[in-house]
Amino acid sequence: MTATRIAKRLLPSPESLSQTPGLRWLGAYLRERPWLWVAHRRRVALGAALGLAVGVIPLPTQMLMAAVVAIACRANVAAAIAATWLTNPLTLVPIWGLAIFLGRQVLGVHGPISAPSELALDWGEPGSWWPAVSQWLSQLGAPLLVGLPLAGAVLGTALYIVVYLGWWAVIRMERRRRLRERELRV
Repeated sequence: MTATRIAKRLLPSPESLSQTPGLRWLGAYLRERPWLWVAHRRRVALGAALGLAVGVIPLPTQMLMAAVVAIACRANVAAAIAATWLTNPLTLVPIWGLAIFLGRQVLGVHGPISAPSELALDWGEPGSWWPAVSQWLSQLGAPLLVGLPLAGAVLGTALYIVVYLGWWAVIRMERRRRLRERELRV
């Protein structure tokens, strides 16, 4: 199976995006601009990198932001949207750990890390959630705020390299398989 077929199978189609609430406009937009949708090695790798870089920063609209950034950079939009799914509750701790580490290195912060107090949310009062989360994040401090964009850049670059080289390896294996088949026929 070729790398393009694998990418087409894994990435959502414009039709599936046009059926997703909140992303309907994107399906119509992409049908008119196929260069944002084509399964090309560089565009998919760039889209995945941009999606992960945007996905690292805790925003409520990560997929929408990744799509907008991918459109602006002429990257594969589906790969950008799919890459935001790499940031989830299971990957939050390692990503934030990397962010805090990078932020501390850049800011020159030394010494032990002070743990924030417990995040206390009053589930019956949604209006109190944002102040509680803001206070908790402020206790994590400047290293996290500085480190999140840096972690996004580092992880996005790493994902670009992985996708690009992985795609290249699949293409190379496919070419070798075809050459072996031709040799056996002769």
